[in-house]
Amino acid sequence: MIIGILSDTHLGYPRFYEDSFAQFDAAFRAACDASDVVILPGDIFDTKVPRFEVIAQAMHLFEYGRSKDWTAKGVKRIRTDEAKGDVVGDLPVVAIHGTHDRRSKEMINPVQLLAKSGFITNVSDGVVVFEKDGEKVAIHGFGGTPEDEVHEALKARELKPIPGAYNILVLHQTITDVIPVAQGITLEDLPPGFDLYLNGHIHKRHLIKRNGRTLLIPGSTVITQLKKEEEEPRAWVRLDTGSKEIKFIDIGSRPFHHIELSFEKAEPANIVDRCRKEIDAALSKGEDVPIIRVQLKGSVKEGLKRENIDLSSLNDLYGDQCYLQVDNDLDSQGLKAKMESLRKMYEQKMSVREIGVQMLRQKLDAAKANGGKGVDVERLMDLLQDDDNIDSLIEEITSKKPTDEPAA
Repeated sequence: MIIGILSDTHLGYPRFYEDSFAQFDAAFRAACDASDVVILPGDIFDTKVPRFEVIAQAMHLFEYGRSKDWTAKGVKRIRTDEAKGDVVGDLPVVAIHGTHDRRSKEMINPVQLLAKSGFITNVSDGVVVFEKDGEKVAIHGFGGTPEDEVHEALKARELKPIPGAYNILVLHQTITDVIPVAQGITLEDLPPGFDLYLNGHIHKRHLIKRNGRTLLIPGSTVITQLKKEEEEPRAWVRLDTGSKEIKFIDIGSRPFHHIELSFEKAEPANIVDRCRKEIDAALSKGEDVPIIRVQLKGSVKEGLKRENIDLSSLNDLYGDQCYLQVDNDLDSQGLKAKMESLRKMYEQKMSVREIGVQMLRQKLDAAKANGGKGVDVERLMDLLQDDDNIDSLIEEITSKKPTDEPAA
C-alpha cells in the first residue's frame, strides 16, 4: 500500500498566511493523488481556536480528499476487535491533533471538528485499519500530549501492533534522539513492535533507523521558526509498505536563506554594508520573494551599544524583494543571559502556552499541598482565552467547593 504523509501544516500561520494554505494544498493534492491512505501527524492548524476564515479555507482544501473516489483505488476501512479507542470517520485521510491544535478533553479541538464534518478520520485516541488487495495497514494514533505527562499516557494506552498488518504509530512529541533536551521521550521509550514510528512536531525532516526501529519525521510544509535547518525544501513523504521505501517529495515552497554574520568590535557602517552584500547575494539567485533571515553576532566598537546600529534602512531597501528579518544579537550587557534563557526554552520545543502551563501547574500544586483546591490547568488555560470566562473562573478557583464535586 502507498501511504502519503504531510505534517505540521500550521494552517493560518500569521506571518506566512498564504504560504500555509498554498503549500498544504500542493502537498495534500499530490499525496491524495499518489496514495491509498494519507496521514497528518498533528498541528494541522497553527492555533487551537482558529478564526472562522481559517477553518473555512481549511475545509475548502480538505474537500479535495473528501470528494476523491477512494473506493476506486480499492482501499476501505475494516473493523477488527484489535482496533480499539475513539475513532471518528472512515475516510483514508487520517490525522491526530498536535500541540498547537490540542485543547482540554471536554472542549472540541479543530481536528475533531474536521472529523465530525467528514473531512478526516481522527485517530488521536484510537486505532484504524485499512485494507487493499488483502494487505492491512493499522494506524495507531497518540495525539499530542504535554511532555510531563507523556510517559504515563503511553503506559495507560497500552499500545500494541495488530498481527498481520503493517503497523504505524503516529504521534506528535519531542523526541530527544533528535532534540537532546531534558523533557521528551526517546525512540526506546515507545512501545515495541511497530513497523514505523511517525512523529510530527519537529519541523526538520529526519529518518532514523536504530535497533530494529524506524522513526520518520516528515518536517513541516510551511516555514515558521526561521532556523538554519529550515533552508531545505518543504516536502510530503511517500511510503511504500511493500518495498519499505520512504521518499521525501519536495513541494514548491518559498525559498529560505539563513545568513549568520560574525563581527568583532565592528563599526555600524561596516555591519550594514556587509548585510547588504549578503542579502544581495541571496537575491541574485532570482527566486520569487524569498525569506531571508540575517543573524548578527559578535561585538560592536567599544563605547557603542547594539541599539546604536540602525538597520531600518535594510527593510526600506529590500522590503519589496523578500521577507527580511534581521536579528541584532550583537554583544550587549545583560543580553547574553536573556538569550541563553530563551534558547533553552526554544530547544525544549516549548510554546509560550506550554511554559505558562508548566509554571502555573507548579504554583497550583504548591497551593494544593498547603490546603488549596485542585485545578485542571489545561482547562483553565483554555478558558482564559475568552475574556467572558474570567469572572466565573475567579469565582470557581476561590470557592470552597471542588470543581469536580457534583452539584447538590
